[in-house]
Amino acid sequence: MWTAPGDDADTGQAYGYDLRYSTNAVPADTVAWWAGATLVTSLTHPSPSGQEDTKIVTGLQPETTYSFVIQCYDEVGNRSGFSDVAVATTPAEIPGPNPGCVPPSSAPSQFSAREDSGAVLLTWAPATDPAATRLHVWRAHPTPINATILTTITNMGQTQCRDTSVQPGETYRYRVTWADSCGNGPASANIFVTLAPEAAPPAEPDGSAVHAYPNPSTDFVHFLIHVDGGSEQRVHLRLFDPMGRVVANIAEGTFPSGDTVITWPRVTYRGDRVAPGYYESIGFIGVNRVRERIILLP
Repeated sequence: MWTAPGDDADTGQAYGYDLRYSTNAVPADTVAWWAGATLVTSLTHPSPSGQEDTKIVTGLQPETTYSFVIQCYDEVGNRSGFSDVAVATTPAEIPGPNPGCVPPSSAPSQFSAREDSGAVLLTWAPATDPAATRLHVWRAHPTPINATILTTITNMGQTQCRDTSVQPGETYRYRVTWADSCGNGPASANIFVTLAPEAAPPAEPDGSAVHAYPNPSTDFVHFLIHVDGGSEQRVHLRLFDPMGRVVANIAEGTFPSGDTVITWPRVTYRGDRVAPGYYESIGFIGVNRVRERIILLP
């Protein structure tokens, strides 16, 4: 929430806003922080000078402190200075205990999660807190981002379970809590697991392809997805870093024949701005495997 400026000092109406955020605190060198911050998209045009403007920013991680800075600009691109820094912490995603209750006092230890034959294997150490009568396994997908209870383990001797409801190529976030009838104790740290993409069946290649532009790019990247032939095709496209880790989800769904342009705002599936470097978009259009290298500049 902020007060709209004018186009010329307090007179008139500005043309647009540029709002950015980061989990990093804003240092004295705001310019460097700004270059690495995440851009907020779909901002409305500024109101007349002196009126109040707002923006709800979604996709943020729970229990995380973010810093926000905004600029405005006119119709020819002249920009204002940086605003004051607004700092806010997102609320907890896991409910606390009921009033007057004493839940388990510690988080599960030795918690781990990894891909295992197309599923996710989760393990933890046995409970040492006598108040623990069950274990809640929490899972979040990039959409929605908030975790919900995947399963409840009531056998206190059990130290592992498998999540078989996951999909190839997708990324999931897991946490666990000890609990009793009063509610949840402290949560474990987050663990992210990305499953390998589903292998495409062998087939004769056609002219389907993906092309990224501008390349190199300092900000948004457009992906032109060309589906060859006269029928729609399934498209699955992810962005990988040089270590082979999934960075972002570019395209997922059924696309019509011909050309479709997808605009990627240079953010990860967790909403963070992607650092400069070399990346590869890899996936499938129908049964065709496609690949495009992109270079992101500061």
